[in-house]
Amino acid sequence: MARDVLRSLALAIVLVVACRQITLHGWYAPSPGYRAQVDALLAGRLALTTTPDGLVHDLAWTPTGVHQVWGLGVPLWQAPFEAFGRAIGLSPFPDRVPLVVWLALMLLVVTRAFRPRGPGDAPAGETGWPRPSDTRWTQVGAIVMTALLPALVTVVRGRIGVYEEAAIYAYGAGMILLGGLVALGRAPTTTRYLVLVAFAGSTGLLRPTVWFYGLATALIASALVWRRTGAGRVRVLALGAALFVAGGAALYATNAARFGRGSEFGHRLNIHSLPGNLIATRFSYPFERVGTVEAAEELFTSLFDRPELRSKRGFYQTGLHHGQSAHPRWREYYFTTFSWPYLPAILAGLVLGVLAWRRRGDPLARVLVAWAVLGGAPLLAFFLRSPSVASRYQLDLAPAFVALLVIAWRALAARWPRAGLAAVLGLWLLAVATSKVSRPRTTSDPIDREAAARTAYEISRAVAHDHPLPGAYELADPFIPTWTDALEEYARCADALGARIACDAPALPGDSVVMGERVDRRWWVERTVIPDAPDEATCRPAQDDPVCRAPATVLTDPAAVLERAYLAPPTLYLNGFEWNLATGRVPPATLFYVDDADHLALDVTGPPDTDWEHAVRVAIGLDHLRLVAVAETPSGAQLRFAGGPHPGLQIAFVTFGPDDELDQPRSAFGLRSIRWRDQ
Repeated sequence: MARDVLRSLALAIVLVVACRQITLHGWYAPSPGYRAQVDALLAGRLALTTTPDGLVHDLAWTPTGVHQVWGLGVPLWQAPFEAFGRAIGLSPFPDRVPLVVWLALMLLVVTRAFRPRGPGDAPAGETGWPRPSDTRWTQVGAIVMTALLPALVTVVRGRIGVYEEAAIYAYGAGMILLGGLVALGRAPTTTRYLVLVAFAGSTGLLRPTVWFYGLATALIASALVWRRTGAGRVRVLALGAALFVAGGAALYATNAARFGRGSEFGHRLNIHSLPGNLIATRFSYPFERVGTVEAAEELFTSLFDRPELRSKRGFYQTGLHHGQSAHPRWREYYFTTFSWPYLPAILAGLVLGVLAWRRRGDPLARVLVAWAVLGGAPLLAFFLRSPSVASRYQLDLAPAFVALLVIAWRALAARWPRAGLAAVLGLWLLAVATSKVSRPRTTSDPIDREAAARTAYEISRAVAHDHPLPGAYELADPFIPTWTDALEEYARCADALGARIACDAPALPGDSVVMGERVDRRWWVERTVIPDAPDEATCRPAQDDPVCRAPATVLTDPAAVLERAYLAPPTLYLNGFEWNLATGRVPPATLFYVDDADHLALDVTGPPDTDWEHAVRVAIGLDHLRLVAVAETPSGAQLRFAGGPHPGLQIAFVTFGPDDELDQPRSAFGLRSIRWRDQ
């Protein structure tokens, strides 16, 4: 056992170091999301911070604060390491260390599960696996196909942001479940069963998709225990069921506390500047309406036809692989998961597993195929019409595939163990060598301790500022850019009556200009005014008086008098992003921060004959607002949406146009104002 532990730890270290995820200059993940969550957990809260000033890309704002959407499982795993680091004066603790330990644990479980039969294993009459012919060759091949799957090695070689980190931990959890189930069959004990089902129930905290493998594990493990003789098996199964349900209950309760609903994982609340994804995750998307055959063809070919080799032109590129649907869908293929050579081996494993069931054959093959089908089928159904697809999402299907690969490998090793292993290792090297790896330096290379602390604490220990909102965002408001997150600098000019004028117009008495410049996420704002003209009797052209000079533009008139200058509070992250404040044009979706809103009123422009009942949709948080009034105008309509109330600072998601145009950079609509208070 000790030798297996050391080997697994050494192999995990070699993998991470060889893939440059630990270097002399950095032991920390470049993404701060998990570190910020660990800092929050050790401070006794689920929210990363309670102020919106901690918001960054893909975090969610809810009434309880800022939350990350990648699960609590990884931070809960990392928290004891961080607590230890604080005790010895090393904080933040290097988060690559918990990753190495997790990979080592995965390797250890798989190694022990597929070892040749030992004296502590159950008699062949009780479980029947592994076969007496299983050898070290079989074990090595099983490890290569599970814990060292080329797709896993590829993702570790590439960028590891928080998205990939979540996928790695989830895959590791899948392999721990698989190895634990095999180990339970080898030597069934009450302790092994209870530990396994307790872990299976909690896997949803790591990533929702891995919970289906946890469910498959719990069902099959319970069936194995039921076959054991003994009067206490009912009590054992009842306790196991309670432990499994407890894990799901923890997930449900924390989701409810963080996002407002137990079934919500935050993906309808996280904020980012991807209009198409906002529409697809909050409202609707065209791919959910495609036929089953078309959707299945896209899923099948995307898995094996290597679309990552053709992915170069954004998230809505066409022609990525054979069988790709013409319907717009967010697609991000950036590293290799599978290829066509995998397919015959996967199908062979499936056929052999089915035959084992029909012939009451190899029990291990029967368990592996059952686990693959029970765990993988729900995920195939989900990804069939999911709003988005990516290489890292395809890794969620890998545990089911590798279970089938192991079935095929054991059948091959039973006949040609050495030649078969040589072939497997050769194919493994070829797959790793020919895989596409995406590793942009700024988001891939590990960072040092100082940078790790700064990026995490900017979120979890963000400085809170007051964020008074105006009650409406209007294009006519000269201060509108300071409320939004759409510009870096601006100048707005108006005449004495407040009407907007061109800033290159000749300056007249009473004209004013408001100028702003971004300083990080704050605005430095100045308002200057052209004073009334001096008395002609006291002003001669020869005098060197600035106010007697010839008229200049509003922006540069030397007679302008500074009326007010101030530093505005930090801009709320992505507030009104991509809203063109000169023309009013909007993207297919954007978002706005509102406070104490029970309605939203929008003044919108759009094409003639627009069906306003369906053209614009609004959600505040998880609540979709009802359109209750439409008043058409010469160039559009005034729309009023009712719902709520929604106390406090909230985010309103607004979409413009049909969802089959979600891939367009601009919609055909414009927005003159959005109001949530009647004044």
